[in-house]
Amino acid sequence: MKKILFLLCLFCVSLLLPVAAAAVGNISVNSTPPGAMVYLDGTSTGTRTPAKIESVTKGSHIILLRLTGYQDYIQSVTVNNNQTTNISAILVLYPTAPPTISTITPAYGFNNSMVSITNLSGTGFSSGATVKITKAGQTNISATEVSVTSTKITCNLNLNGKTAGLWNVVVTNSNGQSATKSEGFEIRPPPAAITLSSITPNYGMNNSIVTITNLAGTGFLSGATIKLKKTGYNDIPGSVTSVVSSIKITGTFDLHGRTLGSYEVCVENGAMNSVCGLVFTVYSSDTPINGSIYIESYPSVALVYVSSDYKGKTPLTVYNVTPGTYTLLLQKSGYLDWSGFITVTAGNRTYVTPRLPPEVKETTPIITVPTKTTTATSTIKVPTVWPSATTTPASPVSILAILGAVGVGLIVLRKR
Repeated sequence: MKKILFLLCLFCVSLLLPVAAAAVGNISVNSTPPGAMVYLDGTSTGTRTPAKIESVTKGSHIILLRLTGYQDYIQSVTVNNNQTTNISAILVLYPTAPPTISTITPAYGFNNSMVSITNLSGTGFSSGATVKITKAGQTNISATEVSVTSTKITCNLNLNGKTAGLWNVVVTNSNGQSATKSEGFEIRPPPAAITLSSITPNYGMNNSIVTITNLAGTGFLSGATIKLKKTGYNDIPGSVTSVVSSIKITGTFDLHGRTLGSYEVCVENGAMNSVCGLVFTVYSSDTPINGSIYIESYPSVALVYVSSDYKGKTPLTVYNVTPGTYTLLLQKSGYLDWSGFITVTAGNRTYVTPRLPPEVKETTPIITVPTKTTTATSTIKVPTVWPSATTTPASPVSILAILGAVGVGLIVLRKR
């Protein structure tokens, strides 16, 4: 009897086992944005959203979604037999730091042109970021052709007709976070035309860096750039040490390996304001250096002509002069011309320090005309003033007689 009961129990268990194996369901997973990796109970399913996980054992399970740049999404789900459990997840971005702005190049432009921003540098820029400049009371200027990396933005700004002054630079990421550089960009009125008058020195060797001590002219602005230009060859960019003033620039040119010959000197205040002129010569390193002339006049700023060729204004160094004898002429308004002969020898510098005498202006002498004086004769007789101009001394006797008469008069008056 006991054996029969045991066999019956085994039979019942065998009937129940297939039913337990069939207790499974499905999980359907969607996310915004899609593409998240799906994990079930900590194990990757090898699928990305949207995904369907089939034959999941009935009961409670943990679903984890993971997508780069977003926070992990975790949800507990219950799977029922022969049913599909749906999950719809909205993924949340990791919190990010707002962008920052370091510098903007160039930091100015003219209100009669388009300016290309070649490097708006900073951090945290994201794809789709926008750029604009703003100023109180003025319409914002939005940049065009914006190209973005995480640390650099390039773009264009149309400044035509815009108000001159300092403007704020604003970068806004696609998530709404922004950075502002207050008064980081300046709109300027059109500058005066650039002129070039001389460059010192005006030559260099192609195995050296030449230092320009004085590129003279007018209309130079802070931020001006310099270069040497030769048709058919690459430009030689210069490095500006300082825009000393609107009439003087100092800097350097790296001439190593450059093509020999004559170049034009170019100065640029911006793409819309540049000029080329003067002559700069690049010589071979084995070319013997000719002589030079240094002229310093008193007073200074006199025009210098060497054998009738204008060279500049004093104080001035004329380089690369072929040895020989030359005529030197200095001129300055208000002073007499100075001229003379100078001799230049190879490898040496000739010094000339003339003093210009002031110009003497001719003056008209003042002639004094004598004035004729007419004396009128009066017909009125002038009475004789007493005593007369010539007096006769009184005699002692006459004085005694007068005193006596006075005394008698006094006695008579007393008796009365």
